[in-house]
Amino acid sequence: MNDEPFVLFTSKKFLDKASKVFGLGFLTRKPALEIFKKLGIPIVELNREQAKNAIERVGETKGMNISMAQLIKGLALAFFLPTGVFLATLKKVHYRSGFETTEFIFVELLAEIPRAFRTTLFYDLWLIVPKIEKGGEKARELIKGIVERVGEKPLSEEDWENLKPIRDKLSGKLELNGLYENLWKKF
Repeated sequence: MNDEPFVLFTSKKFLDKASKVFGLGFLTRKPALEIFKKLGIPIVELNREQAKNAIERVGETKGMNISMAQLIKGLALAFFLPTGVFLATLKKVHYRSGFETTEFIFVELLAEIPRAFRTTLFYDLWLIVPKIEKGGEKARELIKGIVERVGEKPLSEEDWENLKPIRDKLSGKLELNGLYENLWKKF
């Protein structure tokens, strides 16, 4: 993996266990942000607009063509799948948190996938945008350490399959590492 932006999907099961391991409490609205704080990583918290601006700034300096607005719009569009006969299944993506370190920008999005007559699925999408050379490597090292401490797979094969309609819908709209390949296998 290189130092281009990438996305990782995490399951609710993984985040629930991470919340226990890191002592985040029962209802944590910003799990990744809180975990990085618990690890003592110096971070600057970003609201949605600040995260968008930070990503665009990095994109301009590196010559990348990615913006937070494009990413969120693309992800949101991916959640509108063909509707059933009786119920329209509205898919939603919510901005949870964003932060930056000296090496990378980290954006945490919550995907809510209501399903007719079945339990709603929740997945977190972690967008990592390296700011410097080796920024992606540093982010991967930190994330790998988190996964090792949690002792749970962040995403099962079944979860990856559940995300297929989203990945298919994004095909051709966003060229982002991790949308078409489960990057957890490389960790």
